[in-house]
Amino acid sequence: MPLLTIEQCRRQCRVDGDYDDDLLSELLASAEDSAAAELNCAVFADQAELDAVWGELPAAAAAAAAEYAAAVAAAAAESDAEKANAMVAVAAAKRDALALARSRALHGIVANASIVAAVRLTLGDLYANRENTVIGATAVQMPAGAKALLRPYRRGMGP
Repeated sequence: MPLLTIEQCRRQCRVDGDYDDDLLSELLASAEDSAAAELNCAVFADQAELDAVWGELPAAAAAAAAEYAAAVAAAAAESDAEKANAMVAVAAAKRDALALARSRALHGIVANASIVAAVRLTLGDLYANRENTVIGATAVQMPAGAKALLRPYRRGMGP
């Protein structure tokens, strides 16, 4: 569930009318993803959403383990060693991606005012600066920007 409604997105970006709603929805998803990446954990709109994801974790972990075991078994039966190695590598990459997603969900956080403010700042910045290059203006990052708002809630990243 998005952290902001489309009306809140319009107000944040000072958009009149609904002609940019699709763009705002895409940018909101990007802003939320950016916050989650900075925090190194999943961000949830409320406790019920977090609890639902936690409830699904054991079954998802078991399914991922079974899928990995089946892929390794299929690779063991493969006569072409190069193909078997590739099959195991793909299975391991899928397993690792799912493990990262599970870890981020397990350490998930319910969005608080600072996280929502960081998402708002990022959304406004993405909307206002839709080009890759700034010409004819001095670009300055605000010292109390989104990263500063997220820093106290950031989960440390291990090796």
